[in-house]
Amino acid sequence: MKFSDLLGQPVERDFEVKGIAEDSRKVQPGDVFVWDSRVAPAQDAAKMAADAMARGAAAVVSDVPVAGGVMVADAGTVTARYAAHAWPKQPPVMLGVTGTSGKTSVVWFGRQLAQIAGRKAASVGTLGVMRRDADVETEYTGFTSPTALKLGPILDTLAQEKTDIGLLEVSSHALVLGRVDAVRFRAAGLTNITQDHLDFHGDLAGYHAAKLRLFSEVLPEGGVAVLNINRREVLPAAAVAKQRGCPVLTVGTANAELVAEVVEASGRGLQLNLKFDAVPVPVRVPLIGTFQAENLAVAMGLLLGGGMTWADVAGAVNRMTAVPGRMEVVPSHAPQPSVVVDYAHKPDALQRALESLRPLVKNGGKLRVVFGCGGNRDATKRPIMGKIAAQLADVVYVTDDNPRKEVAAEIRAEVMAGVVAGGGKPIEFDDRAAAIAAAIADGGPEDVVLIAGKGHESGQIVGDTTLPFDDRVVARDNLAQA
Repeated sequence: MKFSDLLGQPVERDFEVKGIAEDSRKVQPGDVFVWDSRVAPAQDAAKMAADAMARGAAAVVSDVPVAGGVMVADAGTVTARYAAHAWPKQPPVMLGVTGTSGKTSVVWFGRQLAQIAGRKAASVGTLGVMRRDADVETEYTGFTSPTALKLGPILDTLAQEKTDIGLLEVSSHALVLGRVDAVRFRAAGLTNITQDHLDFHGDLAGYHAAKLRLFSEVLPEGGVAVLNINRREVLPAAAVAKQRGCPVLTVGTANAELVAEVVEASGRGLQLNLKFDAVPVPVRVPLIGTFQAENLAVAMGLLLGGGMTWADVAGAVNRMTAVPGRMEVVPSHAPQPSVVVDYAHKPDALQRALESLRPLVKNGGKLRVVFGCGGNRDATKRPIMGKIAAQLADVVYVTDDNPRKEVAAEIRAEVMAGVVAGGGKPIEFDDRAAAIAAAIADGGPEDVVLIAGKGHESGQIVGDTTLPFDDRVVARDNLAQA
């Protein structure tokens, strides 16, 4: 690949690009070093560029001025262009999903359904690169959507393994940074859009625009847009998709082309009627929370958009399993409370989790929630989540959740201010394990305890260190001792 082709423009000195690097420490002689100021401080560009040149970089490309470098408008476009050249192979059917919440569930459901129906499928996202349910098949990427330079080799490997269907979580960061621009999607879905990542996007309008880019620029003409019309904020994507020449498939729990109607919701799961151009198909799935019916509908819609038949998709639903850390029930026995672990770390997700669990609280029981908010992330959601917890739960335990480089007590204070504003009386713990233990010990057989925020995660990030910590393990240990 010529340097001019990488940049998409003529250059004074053209040469064959040997490789590309976004980390100056990984530069090999002849590589092009790319600096994207949206993910790294602009003031560090000159220092990192000098380090890259000292290591033998053939050129430096940056979206900010760097002495001796080539300036471009969008550094993400450059890395995506290289990924498309270096790793052209992908599974023949690529399916993507974006949305504030539900992405992990959608790709998990989609991968399972495809595999049950006899297809070779894999998913890429928050849980890693998954070929099967077992953890031993998981390769963690560190991102909801890997960078273009990591995603390219992943998809190339899956293609070499003869994977039929690839399902990819597409984050708003990935859409802005061009991480998925080289992916040839057959269908793309949208679950919902609520507040998150305003620290990166600036405001909600910027966040919405990022999500819609999947349908306005990334999904090719003729690709199918699968939209969860249970959520009104999703509707603008329909007009965007149609303008691009993409057919729209509406899904939801009612009034859609593909319907996953909730007949009954209980602690054992959901009884659904599936409808799509045919007689309703009754199924029972081990999923807690009616919102999971929406995620299932999106997953089914993506598979239809990717060419699978309704008979194959609907026929596989009865054999599905739940997603790790997504409304995951931790086994307990009387007189212990029911305990559920969920990844909810955003306002809307916390609200939906609590609303879904309220009907499971028995007469006279209480809904208890243990949660915190992450450090060095969108701080505006902290009081919002505190208020939601106060309004929807009976007892609120505020603790830490990956404080990173912020002062944990200050994060908790912001959350607790929201709890108080919502009319609640927060119970504060600076030890997450102690908070979980207290919630379980305080609970009775009529109670439900929601442990929210970390889900499947197996570590607590404090400073630059990740300490071993798993909500599910802590809950199981406390239930075993009771």
